[in-house]
Amino acid sequence: MSAQSLSSPPSLVDRTALRVNQAIIIVLLVIAFVANLPWLVAVVAVVMALGTITPTLALFQRLYRDVLRPLGILRPDLHQEDPAPHRFAQGMGAAVLVFATLALWLGAHLLGWALALLVVALAAVNLIFGFCAGCFIFFQLQRLGLWK
Repeated sequence: MSAQSLSSPPSLVDRTALRVNQAIIIVLLVIAFVANLPWLVAVVAVVMALGTITPTLALFQRLYRDVLRPLGILRPDLHQEDPAPHRFAQGMGAAVLVFATLALWLGAHLLGWALALLVVALAAVNLIFGFCAGCFIFFQLQRLGLWK
């Protein structure tokens, strides 16, 4: 546990927003793969990176907060927890997609699509089973004293 999490109460995390984010990432990357649209992988990477750096720019989650929730299509699933592991996981996904984009643009299509589909698979595991691999890595790095 970091000093910050000891000094301040946990934030409320809306897991519905996280699930919408994961679902949109999955759908867009599958479309990118099926239609062979490397630029779409880049767009998803940028959206994920911006949302990691500045949570108010998490556009996929904003769709939920600004449209789907107000319309009553989806309801909040609020939990008191630290949002840092989720941001870390999203940042990891964004980094993998940046490498996927570079590989695709440099002609290493097998590597590029494998990396993009890895993000799809991990987002799907999180969406379906509730296991966040990036969060797990975050907690292991904290446990080892390599991340605060």
